[in-house]
Amino acid sequence: MEQSSSPSILLQESSAEIGVPLSTEQVQQFMVYLEQLQIWNQSFNLTSITLNDEIIIKHFVDSLATLRAEEVKVGARLLDVGTGAGFPGIPLKLARLDIHMTLVEPVAKKVSFLRFIIGLLRLENVDIFDGTLERFLNERMPCGSFDYLATRALKHDLILENGQKLLRQGGKAILFSSQPIPLSDLSSNWSLSREHRFQLQKGYGKRVISIVMPSV
Repeated sequence: MEQSSSPSILLQESSAEIGVPLSTEQVQQFMVYLEQLQIWNQSFNLTSITLNDEIIIKHFVDSLATLRAEEVKVGARLLDVGTGAGFPGIPLKLARLDIHMTLVEPVAKKVSFLRFIIGLLRLENVDIFDGTLERFLNERMPCGSFDYLATRALKHDLILENGQKLLRQGGKAILFSSQPIPLSDLSSNWSLSREHRFQLQKGYGKRVISIVMPSV
């Protein structure tokens, strides 16, 4: 891909290239997200990735690739664990307003940013839990509440240990990594449904999204 003339063009081209095209309005919302992330990052260090191009490709496009890896059903309930500054949850919500999103994040400054940006973007059906996955399980008791469970930040074993109790029948876990998950890492309780391999633009590396399901 040639160097784009602006962040908005880079996002529009890159998202279309991975098969997740965005409307002009959606791109504008992403640009508000990008601007506020940069402003907040100066004071609160929300992400170690600070260049616009890197945020767009490594955070936004990487998150959006979920919609290429999995045909997320209309009105799905998705739990994003360890969302940080909102990845993959907020990009997915911006692309698919029908998704009911729950974001779990234990770091207070990141939770403050999440509340701010969700309000600024006027996103509905987004719930934030300010705590760990363990606390979420204990306090919300969300057994069988979600169609999808996603994480980009946490170790997969933590998700796989707790994922089955969170998912509805037929639910799936969405796991991000730079390498395929060895099948030996999946316990007998999980099976690999699909593996989506892709290359991030601008030479930012290989990525793998693994879709796993509880074994019947």
